[in-house]
Parts: sequence; structure tokens; C-alpha cells
Amino acid sequence: MKRVIPITKMLLIILTTVLSCTDDSNNEFDKTANNPSIDLCKCLTEPGNTEWSIENRDACRDAISKELNVANWEEVNFSKEPALNRKWEELAEKCTGTKEVKTGVESIDKNSSLLQKIGSPYGYVWESVNTEAQIYTTLAFDALRFRTTAYSMNNKTNSEDFIKLMDLSGKWTAVDNENAAGIIEQNDISVNWKFDPDYTTLINNKGVIFKRIKVE
Repeated sequence: MKRVIPITKMLLIILTTVLSCTDDSNNEFDKTANNPSIDLCKCLTEPGNTEWSIENRDACRDAISKELNVANWEEVNFSKEPALNRKWEELAEKCTGTKEVKTGVESIDKNSSLLQKIGSPYGYVWESVNTEAQIYTTLAFDALRFRTTAYSMNNKTNSEDFIKLMDLSGKWTAVDNENAAGIIEQNDISVNWKFDPDYTTLINNKGVIFKRIKVE
């Protein structure tokens, strides 16, 4: 005689199995997001092309996102999120010595010094306008991150009418008082910038000239 399992018991077995799988998945996510071996400051300061950064990219992204309480911090437009921008600045200050707090790590303290002349925390952003190609590009430097966005001007003059073409970001570091270098994380391509002595313009390694503008 075949043994018939009551429907309620069968449902209980299925539910238990599903919940068990879900718990395992969540626990695995928590282990990644709260990995005790992940140094949050190292996530922020380690060059993006090192073996450690490459191996821990996802874990670092999740840890930083959790710290800021967002789904993916790399997709946040901090210029439009003042509360999140302040949380980011506080985290960056803690790890980098931004705003005159010296860490003793030369590369980080160089960033802090140069940031006062070029950085968005001090109200500076950079723009390039190519009317012939109808391309408008912005560039912003935060404590450790840079973000560059390109738009099609589409024969418009109001930036609100432009069409976004590309949004890239990565880590940057000061080489000296007039030069900086970075790694674009989306494609691991190196980029560098040279600033003129009064920091009103810069030129990147592709020969594109940007003008510094002050925003309130």
C-alpha cells in the first residue's frame, strides 16, 4: 500500500525547504556585506587595479553600500543627494584625512591637499563643451572617487535637455600638485589629468580640456 502524505504536511515540508534555501542565501549575502576581513578604508584607498581590489570589488561595493544604507553606492549621484553626500564625506574624512586631517599616508594626504583646489566637496566641478561634436562632459573629484559623465547636447542649449551617453567612475590619486591619475573601474582603463597652475583648467590624457566651475 502506498503511503499518502497529508497535504498539510507536504506543504510544511515544501515551505521549510524554501525558507531554508532563502536563509542560506541571505546568510551568504550577509557574510559578503559584513565580511570582517573587509577593511572599509582599504576598500576606499586601495588602487582599483591591484589584485586585492579586483578580488574584493564586489565585497567592497556591498560593504560601502551597507555603510551608506543604499542599494549600490556606485550608482548614487551625490551632487543630488545632500544627505548621502554628507555621509560619504564623513566616511571619506575618516579614511583619508580630508579637510586637513593628516593620516600620515603620503598618497592619501596628497589627495586631501589637491582636493581643496579641484574637488566637489569644496564646490568645484569640471566641464568640457565640444560644440562641433555636440558632446558635453562633466568631471567631479570626491575624496577618493572621480565621476565623469558625457551627454549628447542634441543641438540644445539647456543641459536639462541633454541626453546621457556614458557615466564612468573610479578611484583617483594625486601624483603631485598639478597631476592626478585614476583607474576607470568599469573597464580598468587608466586616465590622468594635468591641471594648470591656477587650477582653472585641466587636460586629460586624451587631450580633452575641462574648465573648473564653482557651484553653490
